[in-house]
Parts: sequence; structure tokens; C-alpha cells
Amino acid sequence: MKTLDYRYDGAAIKNLGRFYQDNEKKARMITFSASGFAVAFVGSELKAELVATECGRPQGEASLAVVVDDAPFASAKKIVLNQSDAAYVLAEGLPLARHVVRVYKRTESACSLTGWRRLETDGHFVPLNEKKALKIEYYGDSITAGNGVEGVEGDNDFETRTENALISYAGLAAEKLKADFSIIAIGGYAAYKSPWNTTAPIKNIPEMFSLADCTWSTAKENAIPWDHRLFIPDLVVINLGTNDDEYLLPLKEPEQKQECLAFEKAMRDFIDEIRQNYPGVSIIVTIGMIKVGLVSSLLKKVVSSYPDKVYFHEFSSLNVGGFMANGGHPNAAMHREAAEELSAFIASLSLAR
Repeated sequence: MKTLDYRYDGAAIKNLGRFYQDNEKKARMITFSASGFAVAFVGSELKAELVATECGRPQGEASLAVVVDDAPFASAKKIVLNQSDAAYVLAEGLPLARHVVRVYKRTESACSLTGWRRLETDGHFVPLNEKKALKIEYYGDSITAGNGVEGVEGDNDFETRTENALISYAGLAAEKLKADFSIIAIGGYAAYKSPWNTTAPIKNIPEMFSLADCTWSTAKENAIPWDHRLFIPDLVVINLGTNDDEYLLPLKEPEQKQECLAFEKAMRDFIDEIRQNYPGVSIIVTIGMIKVGLVSSLLKKVVSSYPDKVYFHEFSSLNVGGFMANGGHPNAAMHREAAEELSAFIASLSLAR
């Protein structure tokens, strides 16, 4: 076969992260950060017909990262989706041989709906035949989505051009561990409450646990469900609490105390839901890539209430220093340091099957 369309369900393609089929758009949608697909072919080039929203809008325009064969995530080709429906060259000029191309969404789901309609090669598609020993599912906010990771001095406001989930700590740790991974993360969202998304129908990340995508307008009535049987992780990493901290800190007593208890309950409820859906899964609760005041001790308390397979890790990546873009988000060096910390911690748990 020289072409594949969004309905294809064979051995040549592997879905990465969460996805869903939109028959009205005639596309397989890849909305969450780092969602996408891997495809195997014999040939020298790969093209794709892609759809996207928010084209041309600096705060919404989507982009993809294309990884060819064993190239590192940091060198992935960037493709900006500046047209709502267009053909793009994903890879070209390759040696006429078998190749695996991985395509990841760099930008977060709240900013743009993105999907692929059709893939084409000058050769033919072949079975991918790939199974990795470790599967990781990440839940987070703008940090995990890679907000500002490509920002430089002067990038003080959010624009999707500085966002790249593939080189966030989450993507880099998964790359180091040779793991499959899925990211559910949106900037401004919390484990319990955030001051940044008060008008959104979906208020926090735990509400997205069983969703195939989520935008600022997603509500229970129009939400697209996710089938958890499609990706059963060995490990779940939760990096939430930074936005909760900004909600909790300004509160006065006794409301602050009451809301801190509500935050702890929300975290326990989320952990319990994960454990119920993924029996035997290990969970790492993390914090610290942006300075927090209250939630670190609250998270430690929550983790300590579980007898096993729930762990706590506080990142020290802020010590790297340097400019932090988009109002103080971790820079690329901080994400690399956090990825080293996290991958080492995960390796110590010996989770690979």
C-alpha cells in the first residue's frame, strides 16, 4: 500500500497517546500533548494530509514534531499547522529502506484540535512490529505540556511557538527509558481548583481521566470518552498542584485549612480512581518544577497514606537557573534535569515487564 487513511487499523500504524476518530472531519484526531502516531514504511518520503484549528493565532496555532527512525526527540522536525486542511511533507530524502516515523503533537489540547486524514509514501507501508517494555501515563498542567520550554529571553507571554511537549521532562524521561507514553495535561488546570480556568466547564485534570481530548469548551455533554483498555500503563506520573497552590495561598483561615483538606481529598480520589482502573499500577506524585508554598507538604501527606506503589518525588530542577519563559515556566535545561531525576527514580523501581 502506498496510502493509508484515518480509518486504517492495521499493523503499519501505532497510535501514540490518546486519539479518536472524527467521521465528520474524516480524520483521526490527536489532541492531547504528545499524542500522534508511529508508522513504518519502505521508501524515501512520507506525506500527510492534516487538519487543524486556530491556524495563524499565536496563542493557539498547533505544531507537530516528526522523529525519523532513532533520531533524538530534541532534533525532531517542527511542522507548524498554519492551514486548516493541507498536505505536509513529514520526511523526505531518506535512504530507500525501511523507516519508522513518529509524529507527536507539540502543543496542548486546549489550543488546537488536530488530526490526520491520509498518509502517503513513495514506497509501501509495512508492519511496525514494535512493543516497548514500559508504558507511562502522565497527568499534569502547563509544565508537563512543555509550555515555554523553547522560550528565549523576552518571551514573557504564552504563545504556542514556545511549547513542545516532546522535550518536556515527561517526553525526555520516556525517551531515556525507551517507554511508550501518554500525556493528559493542559495549562492552567489543577488537581482540585485553579484560579486560571474558572469559566471552563471541565475544572481539573482528574475530570479528564476518561476523556479522549479536552479543550476549554469541553463539557460533560459533548465530551468524547476514552477507552482505558487502549493504553494500560505500568506507571502513572502525576505532576499537579502548582495551580492549586496559586488558588490556596491567598485564602484566609479557616477557608484555607478547609480547602487544603479538600485538595488532599481530591488527590486521594484521583489516585484511587487510577488504581481501580489500572490494578497493580505504580504511581509517582511529583511537584517542584515551579516553586510552590503549600502543596508540597500536602502531597507528601497524601502519598504517605498509601501502603505501597505510591511514591513522592520533589524535583530539584529549579536549581539549574536561567530565564523562565511565559511568566515563569521551566526552561529546556530545567526539563532535561527533571527528566534525568525522574528517569533515574523510575529505573530504581524496576517496572519494565
